[in-house]
Amino acid sequence: MFGRKHRRMRHELAEIRRHHAEMINTCMREEQEPVPQPRPVEAVTPVVDDFPPTNLRAPTRDEVEGMMMRRRMPLVLNGEVHACPQCGTYRDWIVFTLGDEVWLRCQDGHQALEPRLDTAWFDRNSGPNETRRATFEEGLRHLGHPKT
Repeated sequence: MFGRKHRRMRHELAEIRRHHAEMINTCMREEQEPVPQPRPVEAVTPVVDDFPPTNLRAPTRDEVEGMMMRRRMPLVLNGEVHACPQCGTYRDWIVFTLGDEVWLRCQDGHQALEPRLDTAWFDRNSGPNETRRATFEEGLRHLGHPKT
């Protein structure tokens, strides 16, 4: 009984070795045959209409001189409520950006550069910008702060 099992195992092992040798020979033949190189294909760029249309695109930050928003609640910077240095007002601000600078304007029209704020803060707090105004004064009127 054990003799038959050992003969069968030797036979299976011989079959595995034969199959392995055939695979190696096949691989060696394939390596020797030249592999055809694909022809270079000319890049064809499809012509596509602009999407979305130009009148529906939002302007990028580079296309806009500045952005502004109204902030009615107090502005807390570094754990302290920020107040206007000239009149002491601490709420109802107009916050606007010009380039990489953030400026604050109080109800009385006092404006000051705020170095503790940056455009990333402005973007996080401003929400979507749905309107564009041609001038700074028009933007102030739109937000309820007439120029004084």
